[in-house]
Amino acid sequence: MNKLPSWQKKYIDLLSKDGLHHAYLFFGRDGLGKRLLLSNLSQGILCEHTSLFPCGKCQNCKLFLSRNHPDLHNLSIEEGKKNISIAQVIDLREKIYESSFLGKSKIILIPNIESMSRDASDSILKILEEPPKDTFFIMSSNFIHLIPSTIRSRSVEMEIKKPSIEECREWLSESYSENIDLAIELADNRPFIAKDLLELNLLELRSSFIKDISGIIKSGKDIVNISENWNKELETLPLKIEWMSCILVDAIKHNATQNAEVVSDSENITRYLGEKSDIFNLHLLLNKTNKIWNLFSNDSNLRKDYQLQSLFVEWERELGISISS
Repeated sequence: MNKLPSWQKKYIDLLSKDGLHHAYLFFGRDGLGKRLLLSNLSQGILCEHTSLFPCGKCQNCKLFLSRNHPDLHNLSIEEGKKNISIAQVIDLREKIYESSFLGKSKIILIPNIESMSRDASDSILKILEEPPKDTFFIMSSNFIHLIPSTIRSRSVEMEIKKPSIEECREWLSESYSENIDLAIELADNRPFIAKDLLELNLLELRSSFIKDISGIIKSGKDIVNISENWNKELETLPLKIEWMSCILVDAIKHNATQNAEVVSDSENITRYLGEKSDIFNLHLLLNKTNKIWNLFSNDSNLRKDYQLQSLFVEWERELGISISS
């Protein structure tokens, strides 16, 4: 699944190799394949062919695919660090103001640019204001609102939108044959999230989630144990928080109209909450759940175990199910 998916090709079709801007900022939700898009565009710019769709056969493409291209500079968080540091940008400046090794373009690839420290962001801005000749910044962000307006104003912004269910299904069916539609539904049409779910034993993960949430809502028991277990699986933690938000959204929909469409495997929970819970409490809890999701998705330094346990307590208290039953 390293080739460019069909729904992403349209973004490259909008660009021309002869009229490229020096900086592009692709933004959209996590799980839409921005990193793959950035990689393909970067390779296309370096490719010796006139098209932005790389040939895969020229010297530049071969160097790119071997991850050994001297004119490609990838700026990402170093292992063990929380942010892209000013030291990394200073090191980059020393390299990119020199001539291209192969006499053509230079690429600065910055996925998740929101992960830059303030000093690093200010330093990148200075480069964007006076970019070296034939140097292109290819950047992405999951949280466009976190990017300084000064950087945004010097970049061409391109929003990556969710593909259709059919496009997701077509792409995933190249590698999977079971549970595809459920994965798409639970991933909210984000194909790379759906792909991860299919590789993580989707049915078991979702079943365990439903069981845990049902226990919290019905009895408020085992909150500490559930919190500890979720914190042991950090790669799925933001997704589980997002699923909690989805349950609340569906409950609010059901409260507004009895025929609202809801996620099938959590239907009993959402309908029960929609009928038994106060609508004000549902909205209040949704705001709190989304706030925790933002903290976890941005890799906050706050203690996740404490934040998660507090959220569970809020769910049990605000919903009031165990108290009233």
